[in-house]
Amino acid sequence: MASGAFNLLEANRRIYVVATGAGAGLQKLLWDVPGISKVLAGAEFPYAADATDRFLGFVPERYCSIETAIALAMEAYYRAFQLQRAGAIGLGLSASVASAAEHRGDHRIFAATVSDDDCRLYAVRLSKGSGPDARARDGDICDRLGLAALLHAAGQAEEPSPISGMIEFHSERCADRALSVLLEHPLFTRAAKRRPAPANGNGLTLFPGAFNPPHDAHYWMAREHSATFHVTIDPPHKPPLGVAEIIQRAKLLEGYDRIFTRDDPLYIDKARRFPGARILLGADALVRLLDPAWGQEIEPMVQEFRSLGIRFLVADREMNGELLTLDSVEAPRDICQRILRPSHHLALSSTKTRALGR
Repeated sequence: MASGAFNLLEANRRIYVVATGAGAGLQKLLWDVPGISKVLAGAEFPYAADATDRFLGFVPERYCSIETAIALAMEAYYRAFQLQRAGAIGLGLSASVASAAEHRGDHRIFAATVSDDDCRLYAVRLSKGSGPDARARDGDICDRLGLAALLHAAGQAEEPSPISGMIEFHSERCADRALSVLLEHPLFTRAAKRRPAPANGNGLTLFPGAFNPPHDAHYWMAREHSATFHVTIDPPHKPPLGVAEIIQRAKLLEGYDRIFTRDDPLYIDKARRFPGARILLGADALVRLLDPAWGQEIEPMVQEFRSLGIRFLVADREMNGELLTLDSVEAPRDICQRILRPSHHLALSSTKTRALGR
């Protein structure tokens, strides 16, 4: 079985593996391959519940479940991803297998992979048993399934098929389910915790944007105003973000609070979701916000911002060689406040950053 792991060296991927409940032998299968450090970023076996909680950043509803396997895979992908290297793969595996005494419930394995362009789920029910032989059998099945899932995600093997000892075997693409799991805890904190979305925006400063990629001006503004980066995953007039893209964006904004939401593409949508929030934006974004071409009647929208308790913090921007500030924009001053930012940040943009390959 270890020979199959050698094929991962041909994949030029960056892999992170996490398993709980079973699957610890997979780490040895990978470690036995000389040179595996070229592709293996790391592996963990958080067996106790509190160790799994720390790895995920939150307490899962159930430790052996489809949702937990997907959440583990997403966190593994987060740890595998590097901006300058394509081809990250995260494997998450949660299992309930044979022990000293026979369990009342079924023995199950749930494994998931998240890669740049795919999310896969494998659900297995095992023959029941107890004692060392049954334990070794179940562990071997977990290890083999995990390796097969990695090889498939890396494009080095066909999709995994049932293994002897499995009573039921199911596989599927699971991007929609993975997105739902991610959005149950869409707030990534600077302290590496995951939280549900806040009920409102009281005490919250939101910094909306695509941040593709973030640059020094973004980081400075977030630090200066203790802001939470806010990425709408279905922005107007752009394709929605997939699971891998969301996780990548979360990694690029690491060290800051950041939240991911959907169904709020416009600023008025964000205000309705987070009433009472302060919203940080550039003067150029304010111009677009007040442009009726986006399909909003301006005066009723402004009145709604007022009723929702929204306040805009408007940063200067350099546009086409000229300084654009709140003073340059015809905007409601009672809900807008000008903020300054260092002159060397004024002309920075994500578009320029992408063009420079940074």
